[in-house]
Amino acid sequence: METNGQSAPEAAMGDPLDPGCRPHVRVEDLVRGAAPAGERAPADAGAGCAGGERAPAEPGAGGAPGEPLTAKLARRTVPGELYERGPEEGYLRCTACAHRCVLSPGRAGACGIRFEQGGELRVPFGYVARHYVRSVETNTIFHVRPGARSLTFGMFGCDLRCPYCQNWKVSQALREPEGDGEPIDISAADLVETAVAAGCGVLASAYNEPMITAEWARAVFTEARRRGLVTALISDGNTTPEALAYMRPVTDVFRVDLKGWSADQYRTLGGRVEPVLAAIGEARRLGYWVEVVTLVVPGFNDKADGLRALGAEIARVDPDIPWHLNAFYPRYKMRDRLTTDPAFLVDVAGVAYARGMRYVYVSNVADRVRELSHTRCPGCYEVVVRRFNYETQEVLLSGGACPACGTRVPGLWGPAAA
Repeated sequence: METNGQSAPEAAMGDPLDPGCRPHVRVEDLVRGAAPAGERAPADAGAGCAGGERAPAEPGAGGAPGEPLTAKLARRTVPGELYERGPEEGYLRCTACAHRCVLSPGRAGACGIRFEQGGELRVPFGYVARHYVRSVETNTIFHVRPGARSLTFGMFGCDLRCPYCQNWKVSQALREPEGDGEPIDISAADLVETAVAAGCGVLASAYNEPMITAEWARAVFTEARRRGLVTALISDGNTTPEALAYMRPVTDVFRVDLKGWSADQYRTLGGRVEPVLAAIGEARRLGYWVEVVTLVVPGFNDKADGLRALGAEIARVDPDIPWHLNAFYPRYKMRDRLTTDPAFLVDVAGVAYARGMRYVYVSNVADRVRELSHTRCPGCYEVVVRRFNYETQEVLLSGGACPACGTRVPGLWGPAAA
């Protein structure tokens, strides 16, 4: 899901561009609910982590009243697969996200939920923080099974710290005292059964960053594929070729939030733009269906020339990649900002079309900009999928092609791949 909101960016300790400079917190201190005196975790290193006692064979078993969320999550872990041995004995390098954190014994990475314990990487498994059944379009995915119902689930934690996140009570739960919710224990099979029983055609991992919980997403998606569902990762794109390759056998869609174009913008968020652009290209090369969202935040990433540059980068990968320009509404730490001017989004979309992009959408302003919610044939410009406010009203495609002129419209219009 796209994220929204902002005020002043959080101060960062150390260099957020250098994972080796991130002072990782100790597992045992965080299980007690606080970092030790003199070793407070910085915002960009994740003010919380999973950890503590060695995870039991059954994730989620046990637990004491008043137990901190970090300890609850520490018990809901299994040995991870996305890592390599570190530069020194006893160290591990996590490869789930582009931070590539080097974990010393007993320490967690920047996400706060992947940690070293007893010589192995422990990763989240066997729970969800929340899940909902809604239309697939609410994940800002327009070229995948339009009108289908989607079960979307997420876990706790994130590798970035966006000050406008609309899901911050889940994604930032380990960094914020107002973090929301309890882990809900569930098996992959039961989660998929819930989706099937609700009539879903799509199952998506979102709300927090799914690549930092890739082992769990892969288990769920494996079962979902077996049941014939389309699978989608709703990601910030701050990931690695290793993680994309790991998820590709069971994943159809990689929907990316491309949040800005400059080093300063991504430094505010705790990341870098280069890995995100690289991930878009790599995902397309691997055969994912890719859609890109840019939430346009006034005073943060709303410069016309920068947005045009982003559009050019996407088109360079593939002009058939849909680009969604979403309007911002104040929330989280950016409640002082204005909402995005719809006319500005229309202007940016027009330039993107003029420069060769074939599918550009303007969303979050359905009452003012309706025509840029529809999918049009790139050949004759007839509407082939009609939408309003993230809901499909009419699908006119015939076998994935325009009924008027026969031009193929790219997307995943049918069931999941075998």
